[in-house]
Amino acid sequence: MNDTVNSHSRLCDFEDCAENGEFKAPKTRMLDRGNPDDYHWFCLRHVRDYNKSWNFFDGMSDDEVLKYKDDDITGHRPTWKMGSRTATIRPDHVYDDPFEFRKETENPFSGFQGDSHQNNQARKMDAKEREALATLNLTPGCTLKEIKRRHKELAKKYHPDTRGGDKQAEEILKNINQAYTHLLSCGNS
Repeated sequence: MNDTVNSHSRLCDFEDCAENGEFKAPKTRMLDRGNPDDYHWFCLRHVRDYNKSWNFFDGMSDDEVLKYKDDDITGHRPTWKMGSRTATIRPDHVYDDPFEFRKETENPFSGFQGDSHQNNQARKMDAKEREALATLNLTPGCTLKEIKRRHKELAKKYHPDTRGGDKQAEEILKNINQAYTHLLSCGNS
C-alpha cells in the first residue's frame, strides 16, 4: 500500500481542518511503526505545530531517559561486560599495568607475571624481535622508556633532512622505524 496515494484521500487529523493529510506524525514513541494507522496524518501547517510540541521522552522518568540514552550508544543492542568474552592471554605475554586495569576484569589474566622490566628476559623472543633490538642497539629486557629514547636518538642522527637528503640515511631510518614499531607490537609497550 503506497502512503502517497492514500495521503491524497485523507483529511488532516487536526480538528476542523479540511486540508489533505499528506504528512504523517507518530502517535506514540513505539519503535516498530509499520501500520499507517500508527500515525496521525496532518497538513503541512498542522504537522509543523505537532512536531514543535512532540516530546519523545514525555511520560518517562529521568532514570528511563538516561537508560534510553545509554542504550542508544550501542543502537539498543545487547552488549557484554568488558573482558567477559575475551581470549586468554599467552602465558609468556608480559606487560606493564601501572594503572592496574587488570584488577578490574572479572577473570584476571593467568599469564600476568608482574613488572615487564624484570620478566622481559624470562620470556621467549622470536628472531624478528632480536633483530629489532639489534637494529636499535638495545639489549633484551630494556624498558619502553629506553626503547623510545634510543629511537629518538637514532631518528635524529639518520634523518635525511639532517644528512642533506642522503638516500642511504633514509633507508637506515626506515629500518629503525620498522624495528621500533615491531618492538612496540611485541609487548614492550
